[in-house]
Amino acid sequence: MRRHGIEEGRGGFVEGAWYIIADAARVGKRPVTVERFGRRIVLFRDERGALVAARARCPHRGADLGLGRVVDGALECPYHGFRFASDGRCVAIPCEGRGASARGVAEALALTRYEVREHRGFVWLFWGERPDELPPVPWFEGLPADERHAHTASTDWEVPFARAMEGMLDLHHAPFAHRPWVPGMGALLDPYDVRVEGDVIHAMGVLRHDDGAPWDGRRGWKFEMEVRFPGALRLSFGKLVVGVVGCAPIDAGRTAIVGRYYMPVPAIGRLLARLGLLMEFWLIQPEDERMLASSEPRDADLEACRFVRADAGILAWHKMRRARLKAQREGEPRGLPVEAG
Repeated sequence: MRRHGIEEGRGGFVEGAWYIIADAARVGKRPVTVERFGRRIVLFRDERGALVAARARCPHRGADLGLGRVVDGALECPYHGFRFASDGRCVAIPCEGRGASARGVAEALALTRYEVREHRGFVWLFWGERPDELPPVPWFEGLPADERHAHTASTDWEVPFARAMEGMLDLHHAPFAHRPWVPGMGALLDPYDVRVEGDVIHAMGVLRHDDGAPWDGRRGWKFEMEVRFPGALRLSFGKLVVGVVGCAPIDAGRTAIVGRYYMPVPAIGRLLARLGLLMEFWLIQPEDERMLASSEPRDADLEACRFVRADAGILAWHKMRRARLKAQREGEPRGLPVEAG
């Protein structure tokens, strides 16, 4: 296989990692185009129903393949009807006749493909040069085995990826940024513990009122978080609400967010999850986006801010990011999509 190079100025995206890029339910019988990592990517299902991801630009004349259709498992361009198999090969060129492939006309028309997996109802894309053995798609222990009591939704933020991840890892903003929705929440983050194990960040904290006494194990709002670097998170608030969030760069200045709430309540769990996630995306997250979009500098790093104890999770993530980007600059490129052929 040949490797297809990446242009400069790709936004400092961490390579060699799996990202949640969409809700798998979005990809049905018709192809769907999403913008991620500064380029348009088309998602479709082959004749077996397996997900395929490729660059959305038709190699012929540049049309968006997401506007086309799937015929017998092949992706058909909406402009001139060229068809592409799941391995990226161009298998039909109507204007050139049935013998076009045999004459070698189609060889230069292969799609640039990306490694993609459907896992636990999410579309995961591996952004990086494919190693000899792909790492497993990450997931979280302790979550329900199915989505019967869950709801999934998506949104986009006009915020760079690093800032979006700061917002996801930030626990102590809630009493202020979300005051109307959590009246009376204490502002003291204590206890607060952060552990790093490889590419995983574990964080636990309690927001409570500062009464000068040690935590009694009961009072306050308890949060737990597990981050699978760079952009997948498991969140829990108290005993009832558990969520999964996937963040992926749209480009250097925007971030795509896919969220899911689990509500293990018989009969009405899915409804409660839907209502909770709608409130989260319509009322709460816009407040986060507004704060992050107004922050300077626009794209945060370790030198941009003065971190405090309550930012330990954010600091751990930034250190991981800095180390990975440094390795990318100094070592073998890892962000190269695979070109069929």
